[in-house]
Amino acid sequence: MRSLKILLLEPNPFQLMALHQMLNAIGIYDVLTAPSLSAAKRSLVRRGTVDIAICNPQLKGGEGVALIRHLVARQEARALILLGVVAPSVQADLEPLLGDEGMKLLGRLHTPVSAVLMRNLLDSYLSSPRRPVIA
Repeated sequence: MRSLKILLLEPNPFQLMALHQMLNAIGIYDVLTAPSLSAAKRSLVRRGTVDIAICNPQLKGGEGVALIRHLVARQEARALILLGVVAPSVQADLEPLLGDEGMKLLGRLHTPVSAVLMRNLLDSYLSSPRRPVIA
């Protein structure tokens, strides 16, 4: 798989490790992992823009939505994959935000995450006309 830079926000250490290993198994090695919003922001400052951000928008304390708003405002991600069950009201709030600013919503993955479905979403990003971020 072509090189992609991915930001993964997941507070659960087991889930974070499992998703990171899944991405590595798919052939994605440039993965910024973050257990919190503040860690995600620090990673972005150090490593720059990412191709894809992966997070649950309904994390405790609103960290998932806050990360998405941060990424959109600063144009620090080109696409987004939502994790977990997303309430219709949250989805309704996110869609105009993403559409207005040009961040593409690749899709949603329920936990446990399927490697096949993850790969399909990554492939859909790679087949889009936008070019991946160069590290």
